[in-house]
Amino acid sequence: MERYTIKDYERYRKEQDEKAAREADERRVRTEKESARRSWLADGGSANDFEHEWPSLRNQARRQRVVDADQKARVAHRATGISQI
Repeated sequence: MERYTIKDYERYRKEQDEKAAREADERRVRTEKESARRSWLADGGSANDFEHEWPSLRNQARRQRVVDADQKARVAHRATGISQI
């Protein structure tokens, strides 16, 4: 019988953490898509049109998150009162 070593445990934890991260990412994507789909349908769009447009909608949302994060960082930096310029 082989001993269970700290390296075995670390490998197991890494695998489990990666699996949990993948599952969380998949849940986030499904939730984001379903939310956008509900909005699309509520606004009178069709399910087929949504599926066709989803890749571009997802990219637009990603761009907006990046812009928002940049703006938040700039506001937080200005709030410190210390300027590097």
